[in-house]
Amino acid sequence: MASLIDRREGERVKCKKDVLHSSEPADFFYKGQVCNYSKKGLYFESNTDLLPEDEISIVVKRGAVAETHLLDVQIVWCKELQNSSFDLGYGAMLRGRRKID
Repeated sequence: MASLIDRREGERVKCKKDVLHSSEPADFFYKGQVCNYSKKGLYFESNTDLLPEDEISIVVKRGAVAETHLLDVQIVWCKELQNSSFDLGYGAMLRGRRKID
C-alpha cells in the first residue's frame, strides 16, 4: 500500500487512548482507540465500518480529574489494518469539541 501523505497543519501528538464513538443518532457507542491527534484532526482505530465524509462523535476522558469531552469529527480516509486489535484505521477532521458532565 502506498504511503499516505501527512496533511496535518499542527504537531501530531502520539497517544493510546480508549474511546467510544457513535453516529447520529447517538443511541449506540462503539469501542475504538485514538492513536494520535493534532489541533485539527486525529487518527483512531475501530472495528466499525465508516465511510469518508461520515460525521461521528467521539467520547474521550482526559486528565487526572477525568474530564469527559465530546469530539465531533468527519471521517477523511480509512485503511484496513493488520497486526492490530482493530480492523480499520481512520483519519478524521475535528469539527467541534465540548466538555460534557
